Amino acid sequence: MTHEKSLAADAILFDFEGTLVDFQWQLSAAIEETLDMLWQMGFSPERIVSRKYSTLLTEAMQAAPEIGLSPEQVRERIGAIYDRYDADALTRWALRPHVLESLAAIKAKGIRTALVSNLGGKTLAAALSKFCLADYFDVVLSRYDVKNLKPSPEGLHRALIKLGVSPDAGVFVGDSLDDVNAAKNAGIRVMIITAGENATDEILAAQPDHVIQCYKELLLLI
Repeated sequence: MTHEKSLAADAILFDFEGTLVDFQWQLSAAIEETLDMLWQMGFSPERIVSRKYSTLLTEAMQAAPEIGLSPEQVRERIGAIYDRYDADALTRWALRPHVLESLAAIKAKGIRTALVSNLGGKTLAAALSKFCLADYFDVVLSRYDVKNLKPSPEGLHRALIKLGVSPDAGVFVGDSLDDVNAAKNAGIRVMIITAGENATDEILAAQPDHVIQCYKELLLLI
C-alpha cells in the first residue's frame, strides 16, 4: 500500500491514540457532553456547528468573546471534560503489536522522533510511563502545548522546529483523517496505520502517502 520503498526521513513524528495504542476514546459521549455544557454557557447552536472534538474546541474558543467569555475560559472548561475522557481511555489502552520494536529500530538509525497528540499532557505523560515509551521521543507535544488541535498543522510545525528538521525531511505517522489533514497542512508526508479512529476506506480516500496495517510494515521501510 505504500508509494515509496523507503521513508528516507530525518525525523518521524507520531500521533498517540489509535496509532501507538488502540483507539479507546469515547468520541460521541465527549462531544455530547461538551455541547450540552456550551449550550448551558450561552453559546448558540447556530454558531457552534462542529461535531468533531478537535475542531469543536477551536470553534468554541473563537466564539467565546461573543458571549463575554475569554477563549482561555472556554478552553479550560472543555479541557476539563476532555481530560476525563483521556483518563478513561488510559484504563483500556493497549500498545499496538511491535511498537516498541519499531521505535527502538528508529532510534538505532539515528532518526529523530516526536509525539504530537490531541491528548492532554497529564494523561499523555501517564501513558508514556505506563507503556515505557518516554525514552523513545525527543519531543512530546500535547493539546496543552498548542492553541489549535490537529487537523491544524500547528503541533507538527512546532515539533519539526524543535527537532531542527524541515517538513520535506519528515514523516508523520497517524491513524485518522485529522492526522492526514494536519500533515498535508504542514507539508509533511503522512503514513496512516489502519484500524484506528477512521475506517480504512475513509483513509484511502484522503490519499495519505503511505498506508500500513501493522508496525512490521513500518520496520521494512526504515
